[in-house]
Amino acid sequence: MTATQRILKVVEPVIFGWRWPVLALLVLITAFLGYRAAQLEPNAGWLKMVPQDHPYMQTFLDYYDEFGGANRIIVAIHNEDGDIYQPQFMEKLRKLTDEVFFIPGVQRERVTSIFTPNILYVEVQPTGLSGSTVVPADYAPTPEMMDKLRTNVSKANVVGRLVSEDQRSALVVAELLEKDPATGEEIDYTRVGDKLEEIRAQFEDDTASVHIIGFAKVVDDMTDASVEVVGFFALTLILTGILLWLYTGSFMLGMLPLVCSIAAVVWEMGLIQVAGFGLDPFAILVPFLVLAVSVSHGVQYVNAWASEVADEGATAYQASLSTFRRLAIPGTIALITDVAGFLTIYLINIEVIREMSLNAAFGIAAIIITNKALMPILLTVANVRNIEKFKIKQARREALGDGLWRFIARTFTQTTPALVVLCLCAVLLGWSLWKYDDLTIGSAQEGVPELRPDSRFNQDARFISGNFSLGIDQLNVIAETRADACIDYEIMAELDRFAWHMKNEAGVRETMTLLDLSKLAYAGLSEGRLNAQVVPRNRYALAQSTALVPTTSGMLNDDCSALNVFMFTRDHKASTITELVESVKTYKAEQQSSDEINLRLASGNVGVMAATNEVVAAKEVEIVMYVYIVVLVFLFLSFRTLSGVVCVVLPLSLVSISAYGVMASLGIGMKVATLPVIALAVGIGVDYGIYIYATLAEGLRRGLPLEEAFYKTLHKTGKAVVFTGVALGLGVATWLFSELQFQRDMGLMLMYMFTANMVGAIVVLPALARFFAHEEEKHIGQDITAGAGNRDDSSQSGGAR
Repeated sequence: MTATQRILKVVEPVIFGWRWPVLALLVLITAFLGYRAAQLEPNAGWLKMVPQDHPYMQTFLDYYDEFGGANRIIVAIHNEDGDIYQPQFMEKLRKLTDEVFFIPGVQRERVTSIFTPNILYVEVQPTGLSGSTVVPADYAPTPEMMDKLRTNVSKANVVGRLVSEDQRSALVVAELLEKDPATGEEIDYTRVGDKLEEIRAQFEDDTASVHIIGFAKVVDDMTDASVEVVGFFALTLILTGILLWLYTGSFMLGMLPLVCSIAAVVWEMGLIQVAGFGLDPFAILVPFLVLAVSVSHGVQYVNAWASEVADEGATAYQASLSTFRRLAIPGTIALITDVAGFLTIYLINIEVIREMSLNAAFGIAAIIITNKALMPILLTVANVRNIEKFKIKQARREALGDGLWRFIARTFTQTTPALVVLCLCAVLLGWSLWKYDDLTIGSAQEGVPELRPDSRFNQDARFISGNFSLGIDQLNVIAETRADACIDYEIMAELDRFAWHMKNEAGVRETMTLLDLSKLAYAGLSEGRLNAQVVPRNRYALAQSTALVPTTSGMLNDDCSALNVFMFTRDHKASTITELVESVKTYKAEQQSSDEINLRLASGNVGVMAATNEVVAAKEVEIVMYVYIVVLVFLFLSFRTLSGVVCVVLPLSLVSISAYGVMASLGIGMKVATLPVIALAVGIGVDYGIYIYATLAEGLRRGLPLEEAFYKTLHKTGKAVVFTGVALGLGVATWLFSELQFQRDMGLMLMYMFTANMVGAIVVLPALARFFAHEEEKHIGQDITAGAGNRDDSSQSGGAR
């Protein structure tokens, strides 16, 4: 008895012999998990998106309390009727600052605008230095006060930073904590985003426009679009249902795979909630993927069942049992391969990707139950009202594609056409490897790549970037040194040289350090002499000038053992980030002259992106390799032949490699949102390949010639593969209309991979079989799946109960 027969001997009596208790149990579990799925809540977190064990992130976390984080909110208000120095507009800015200050989860001591007490100016008077807050304590919205504010703003060196270059816009900047200090709970980004929209509605009118950016706003916009995502899911269900109905010729048979697929998605969502996870907006791909994989397996099952009923005259029970014996093992192996492959993505230490990995694994594991247990049970009682009419429909359906199947089998199993196909594959491989060098790791565009370029968020980002010279993207380097370094000239001079070096990089708009302010203070202490805007060599003069810069500026810590170097970048494109990081490393290695200072990368939102990009670059090929190692192992255990491994894996790997070329051509960057797509989509290709090759090998082991064996394969499983590829491709094509750019990107990629994997299984696999499948002839008489074609239901199941 083979291993396959032993497995079936255990499982088959449970599913078919105890089908009603099993069905009742599955219904109860589905109801319970559906209840838990209804309690699933959005769960987005800024730290979930970053690799927390990366050295840059360690720097970020080490100095989080002293210098703040990168999870910022930036609100700009623009005066449509002139400059900001108008009483009515200034009142709006004051109230806007107060509203941002009281947003739940905001780190209030770091809220910054010209109205906050941490923004000061210093000026030289005949009697010495004097200074105050930009907005004085006796502020009142009068014309005289507006003139005073105009003067104070110019003295405070905030033009370009908090006030736009044309002085028609002003910023309010805040940082979000990861936990709400009032409740101790994780920040609810949706609540923060809703509050920001309330602020926009409160202050935006014909005289002023409000522009808001920040991670919280991105999450809120993505969450708002989740209603649209649900609509796309419903549209995909309807479209798939119609196509299944047309394909099977029966409404009931068309709905069965859909019902089982919906059950699998319910199980997936319920298991996520039971495991203590929420639904991250970046994981919206997974339910669609689960639906796609489930439909793929369901179509194969229904197709085989219909053939048994129409061609062999089997009853519903006999047809379901026979189909189970033929497809249960290869189908389950394909799904187990998927689960193992998806779990390899867990090796990437980014929390949102790990959640996506477990999410997908839960969903595919659910398909094993719903497709290999629920589906067979439901089909045992499937009622074909008019069997003769059904047989006629099936015969017409078979005849409809017969010419195409015969042409494909006759063409691609012959030596010359097979060689042509393989040569074309080699050309595609070469093109893909050539384009791979153009693949961007990280964002390939300005703005937030998760949202469309014309989204309100990205329009706001462009407005702020275009009107404030310091920009919205910043890379911070922490200069670690000894305590009281602020009074050591050699250390301060080294810091100044580094800032000057980075300021001259093409990707940097401006730099800012403690010394930029202390130089102004020293010049003021030197009677305003312009040539005194230098780093003083005298330690007492240095102490006097640096002491005027408070720690609340975020430029130094309490004992001056850590100094923050701000670099405001022109954008956060991957190329810009890479160039700046390399420039910092080059300076440290080749130009740094002081051993008492350690320049640590990195903080700021660009520093976090740099860490993420480096992890993605290091893991993207590695993870796909792990997925393929798992696939290779399971394929060899399934078929025990080299030909089985080669014929399934080579088309699959070609599609994966070419997907990189497609991404590069479409300008889609490899980032957290897109990294799992190729690895996850491998699951669909594996299913196609296993079903096709298992049926082909079965025919070859029965002594059929390759052409005839593949012709019968196309009739049995090939047409279902073609249908699945087309149906799923059309389903994800609806994503192209999404407001979420990353969903559109994933839709394009999945459309390509679903279709390309289908073509690979139908065209490339037989071409490879022409040269490798001779190995199957050594196993003639050995059936690849035990019991195929045997409808003696009493032999293993013990009869129906």
